[in-house]
Amino acid sequence: MTPIAVMYTEFYMSLAAFALIAAWYVVPALRKRTFREAAVPLLLLHTFRHFGLFYITAMAVASPPPAGFAVPTAYGDLAAAVLALIALVAVRTRGSLAVPLVWTFNLVGVADLVLAAVNAQRYGIAAYSIGVAYVLPILVVPALLVSHALVFWLLVRRPAPSHDEGVARVDRPASRIRA
Repeated sequence: MTPIAVMYTEFYMSLAAFALIAAWYVVPALRKRTFREAAVPLLLLHTFRHFGLFYITAMAVASPPPAGFAVPTAYGDLAAAVLALIALVAVRTRGSLAVPLVWTFNLVGVADLVLAAVNAQRYGIAAYSIGVAYVLPILVVPALLVSHALVFWLLVRRPAPSHDEGVARVDRPASRIRA
């Protein structure tokens, strides 16, 4: 198998495994929780997206890939991590901007992953020895993609609060919330 075929095989095997974990274990658990309770662990996962900085530090990647890939990928991941933290605080404190912040985080996070995938192809990242950062595209990115899908699912399953209800409806169980 070629190196690129190995990487794609590992990526899709991880994606399938995380999707099955989500379908069989995570979704049933999230259905029993309020939006707030369900969103928190998913947001916490994304606070570790600072790992994308691996691509721009010689301590992790001895010979970093081209800046056209490394810089937007690293800082896009950092931005997603910061937005996840901000959304997390808003959700935990029942802030009035909690839901819009979760939407913002999720849209930016997905856009970052899409841009990284496009740039990986554009700059031929598979030809570079990226050291420990290799775990990101074959293990971490599939987990992030599945968790982004779960966050979108939570967001569309909960009704927007009306003016007189504030954010109180954020605490209704997800199983009772319809789009």
